[in-house]
Formats: sequence, structure tokens, C-alpha cells
Amino acid sequence: MTTEVFLKSIKSVAVVDDDDDAALTIIHALEDAGFLPFRQPAGGTVHELAMIIKANSEAAICDHRLRYGGFADISGAELAATLIELRHPTILATQYLDQYADIAIRSFRSNLPVVMRREVADEPDELRSAFARCKVELRRGKIKERKLMRTLLSVQDVTDVGNVKVVDAIVHGWSPRDTVRFPLDLVAEPDRADVNHGAFLTALTNFSTELKVDLYFEDVRLAPPADTEDELG
Repeated sequence: MTTEVFLKSIKSVAVVDDDDDAALTIIHALEDAGFLPFRQPAGGTVHELAMIIKANSEAAICDHRLRYGGFADISGAELAATLIELRHPTILATQYLDQYADIAIRSFRSNLPVVMRREVADEPDELRSAFARCKVELRRGKIKERKLMRTLLSVQDVTDVGNVKVVDAIVHGWSPRDTVRFPLDLVAEPDRADVNHGAFLTALTNFSTELKVDLYFEDVRLAPPADTEDELG
């Protein structure tokens, strides 16, 4: 199917942003892309806000850092993931696709089909393509680059970053040299105390993706005994 087919059901788009100028820029880009955008007012819990957005639009685009402008006591990643769980096409836009994103966004990445840099979210064609990718995942499931496979993680370090304990690990099957950071909270609770330098974990991850920022993890736990590691990829 073409992009136009997947976008046929999307007209009204909620823009969730705590910055007036940034919201206006995205609204203009959405208008140029043929959508009917509106600025979503603040307020409510993540579920309450998601239900309001779902009831009043066919899609949404959320800024990630909503707390800093006093918009809501939630993150855009959490809101966008909740909307996707409600099967509402949603894009997360952020300027923090770096180590910060590894901590703040990766916990929700399983339910975020598209995470865009803010400067890319200002381009009408990119917005249309992004919403089409959301619709494809909601209708057909995850594309190849987001499909999960079981693999081994080699823990290189466990540190505290901004009061959040994080793990830096080599993802076998993705890159033997580049560590990937994720919150320790993604590890099964009974195993967390034993996660340290030199430990091995198993996880479901989309290691066929090319970009580190697009990696995400599910069912993370301590690896079984060494004689079964060869079966884990």
C-alpha cells in the first residue's frame, strides 16, 4: 500500500508541546503536509490526557520534555507510548537523541514506532512518512528493523546518571565495540542486584536496526549458564 492509503484516515492531529514557538512551527509543517493540526491544552494524568487526545484527533505528535515548560507532570515518551497502546498513531519529537534519550526514552521505545529529531519534524514530507509508518506498525506489526530477537548482552558498566541507575552493555549481533545504555529497571527485578561489570544478560531486542537510538529491549534477565550461550546469538 502507498503512503496515501495509510494516511487516508488521518486529518486532525493533536500537537502536544510546552513551547509556544516550537508548537507553532510544527503546526505550520502539519498544515503544509495537508493535516488539520491543533494545540492540545495541558492537564490530567497520562491516561486522562491520552483519552482526550484520542477522542479529539486521528493522530498526535508529542514533544518529549513536557515537564520543563510546566505542561504536565509526564514525559512525551510516556504519553506517546500510551497513545500507541490505544492504537492512536503518534510521533515522538525530541532534540535529545543522545545518552539522555537512552535513559528517558528507551523504557518506552517498544511502543514508539517513530522517534524524530525536532528539526526533522518541521518537514512536511517527513511528517507524512512518519505517520504512515505508525499506521503500518499498528495495522501489520513491527517492521523488520523493529522486530525482536533473543540475544546476549555483555555488561560493561553500571552507573548512576541523574539519580537513575543505568547499564552500559555490548549488544551481541549489533556491534561488538559500541556500548548501548538502558535503565536498570528494564532488567527483571529479581536479577537487578546481580547486574554488574562482566555479567551477561539475555534480552529480546531489535538488533537488525542500524541506529543505536532505535534499539529497545524487552524480557531482560540474567543469562543462563555459559554452556547455553551459543544458542542466544
